[in-house]
Amino acid sequence: MSDVTAEQVEELVASYPQIVKFGSEADSIGDDWIERAEQRLGFPFSTSYKWFINRYGGGEIGGEEIYSIYGLDFDTANGGDIVYQYIVGQRNGLLPKDKIAVSETDYGEVYFFNYLSRSDVECPVYLRLPSGDEVFYSANFFEFLYKRIKAHISE
Repeated sequence: MSDVTAEQVEELVASYPQIVKFGSEADSIGDDWIERAEQRLGFPFSTSYKWFINRYGGGEIGGEEIYSIYGLDFDTANGGDIVYQYIVGQRNGLLPKDKIAVSETDYGEVYFFNYLSRSDVECPVYLRLPSGDEVFYSANFFEFLYKRIKAHISE
């Protein structure tokens, strides 16, 4: 399913406003903050994740926050700022350096970018189960959003 497009994601977002609560382009923090976040993390964001940040700014699917960039000091941003979550995760030994959490469920599942498997422009998303097992989830962030929305539609 790695051929999911931005247009398909936008269509699902527009079709399920009761499930998907995203911002708008007006909520985007801009390229400067994206570059600051990439520098702090030491990894470039994928094209599809940058699209999400620029298109929606952030938001949640079925009550699960999708980590974004808050545009605040990364060390004190708190909440679902992707860099803040990475800093806390590193401090607490939750994920190795080359894995960046992008969302967590109430069931202890963690979705993360796996930078060990990235291409030049995309980074796959993996799922760490409560057991600690890690499984491939999506080839890119478009597919991740698509699958998460679809998962909440069928609930």
